Amino acid sequence: MKLRVAARGSKLSLIQVKLAMDWFRRSIPDLDYEVVIVKTRGDIHQDKPFHMIGGKGVFEKEVNLAVLDGRADVAVHSLKDVPSMVDPRLVLAGVPPRDPPYDVLVVRDGYEPNLEALPKGAVVGTASARRRAAILHVRPDLRVEVLRGNVDTRLRKLVSGMYDAIILAEAGLKRLWDELPEELRSSISYARLDPRLVPPAPAQGIIGVYTLAERKDLVEALRKASDEKALVEARAERAFLSVFGGGCHVPVGVLARLEGDTLGLIAVLYSQDGSKRVEVSAEGDASNPELVGIQAALELRKRAVEEGMIA
Repeated sequence: MKLRVAARGSKLSLIQVKLAMDWFRRSIPDLDYEVVIVKTRGDIHQDKPFHMIGGKGVFEKEVNLAVLDGRADVAVHSLKDVPSMVDPRLVLAGVPPRDPPYDVLVVRDGYEPNLEALPKGAVVGTASARRRAAILHVRPDLRVEVLRGNVDTRLRKLVSGMYDAIILAEAGLKRLWDELPEELRSSISYARLDPRLVPPAPAQGIIGVYTLAERKDLVEALRKASDEKALVEARAERAFLSVFGGGCHVPVGVLARLEGDTLGLIAVLYSQDGSKRVEVSAEGDASNPELVGIQAALELRKRAVEEGMIA
């Protein structure tokens, strides 16, 4: 079986393609692939915030189009970048095991990777409303500035002194680490942020493979080869996202963790300025992860209305 795999052309995207295909090869030994590189608006306009170039899904839509128009068989995404609603002709067919879902605080030389240790007025870079609000909730004295670009571009901006600290997804940094120049790796340090403080984006750390729903044999093969734990957590978190709504401009995060047959989930919403915070939790059977996500979304929305955070 040879697949044409649509993906962005960034180093991280190509690494994610290899990680996913290597995983599926374990159960599909004759699997081979070639990469179809798609240049997206998000890659071209790296100087603009996400909401100005299309918001959540700015990367996903154009990559998925390669599958829809027949140029590719599957599309590979960082699942956190995929909006809750995708083209109904497509289906999430497979996921490899989840990498760490957390965010990390990355600092340049001279700083400690600890939010509390950053000096007053330190400049923290992120393009995420969720991360911005969470940081300001803990440290309203910090300056949070927009940061765009691929991971290595963001790190270079940090090391150059444009920022004192930046926030990245731990999974992306981990996947890219060995490809970074030594001068970058030796000039930074980082530490994981408490997920109750800075809750991850839905499905952060999960690589998602989409294909046409009508290709039932391919869907079945990829689904059987998927990591069940990652798939259950993805289904819960994406169900939460589909009910609660929002996008990259809504300061909300969620994290589901499967332990045995029990699925636990926490979700946190911040006000845009970080002054208000609401957290809810839910627990249920792993056989119905969507229900756990939906329950949490409904409860969070109810609490947020009571707090005057949403209408």
